[in-house]
Amino acid sequence: MKTTADLPQYQPSIGKLITEDCSIGQLCDNRICLLAEEDSPLAQTALQTMQELRGGRADEGWFHSYDMEIMPELELDNHPSVRRQIETEGDNLLIQLTSLLPGPKRFLTVRTDELNAGADIGLMIYSAEKLAKADAALVMKRFALEDTRQFERWGRDALMNSRGFYADYFAQQEESMMHPVFHMAVAPPSASSERYKRLTYQSRMDIFSHVLDYLKKYHKNPQDEKINAELDWFFENIDSATWKHFFLKQSPKLQEKMFCFVNPKMQAEASTLDLKVEYIGSIDKNKKNDGKYRLFMKREYETLMVHFQRKSGFILYLIYLIDRKKNGDKVDTLNLSQHKGLFSRLYEMTYSIDGNKVFEDLMRHYNSDQEMKQKNIYGVLDSIRKDVGAVCERMQEPPEPFLIQDISSHLAVLPQRILLPQEIMQLL
Repeated sequence: MKTTADLPQYQPSIGKLITEDCSIGQLCDNRICLLAEEDSPLAQTALQTMQELRGGRADEGWFHSYDMEIMPELELDNHPSVRRQIETEGDNLLIQLTSLLPGPKRFLTVRTDELNAGADIGLMIYSAEKLAKADAALVMKRFALEDTRQFERWGRDALMNSRGFYADYFAQQEESMMHPVFHMAVAPPSASSERYKRLTYQSRMDIFSHVLDYLKKYHKNPQDEKINAELDWFFENIDSATWKHFFLKQSPKLQEKMFCFVNPKMQAEASTLDLKVEYIGSIDKNKKNDGKYRLFMKREYETLMVHFQRKSGFILYLIYLIDRKKNGDKVDTLNLSQHKGLFSRLYEMTYSIDGNKVFEDLMRHYNSDQEMKQKNIYGVLDSIRKDVGAVCERMQEPPEPFLIQDISSHLAVLPQRILLPQEIMQLL
């Protein structure tokens, strides 16, 4: 099946699209990274641009949400093409794109300055959205063709019985094909198809009304160019709100059938990297976050220590390691509120400080239903991602198995690759 790289109309409108084998551990998908000092005029201009875009509700029609972070530098030992673009061409604005399809990880890089940052950031988001839309269309069509019955159940509820979707779907066909944020013309995905050019408004109405019949006809004759063109048109024009609401809200098992993400479990199985917690016995006088217990990444004769920016980051990561070691593939989302005793004990063992107050400060932004009210815990998870991801980069190791993507995620690293001291094992 074709990927977006094969479709010229989905090439970026700015910058260079780069493919690498895996993610950059210090980055989150769809978070724009500006390589600059935080107090520089360029950084202030970039942050103001993002605030204006989000404040103006320009993001309501986007497939993804986009944030920005300012970083003075990145570890890129495992990403030679990205590093070459930054060091040789001077690119200082980059985004790591979400992968909905099988294949390498994609990055978009741009060279910007204070004068052009506003326009460059807008064009970067616009380009990322074009790629996301192309990915979504291919994923949905593939899923519909491979599991037509499941898609039919979804389609009748989500599409055929939804007047709102019906109105929105065709309203966008009547508009000028101008991007709502940046006012740039968007070429129809199938503009090169002669069949697409001949489609009338009434023909498109018929496609919408009979898409399930077209799917059945496709199975009988998959070489029919007319059916293929009409199916392409349908899937390429499903709006982002429908995609999010009716696909991303499905069960994890159904999502697995639809998506071909880079699978962290497969990467974990191929990895030869061990995560070893060792007892050092003293706290580093210069780096006091390096306590009596420390985390090392080991591969044969190569060993690097992970320096955590936050004490609570190391302890929280240690709890995830313990849980993964204990429960293996049975691990589920951690209810952190139930681990106060373990957190406090590990904190005292590592830093000789009572961890009860630290834990309470970490958790006080939850409400009575354990729902997040503020982003305090996410700040800690973000620091873990940068700390662990940077070491993975230096060891040229895909970072996905070793990262906690969000509060509902867990580690994919194999339990046998987690090596813990006996006194910590006794806490299991």
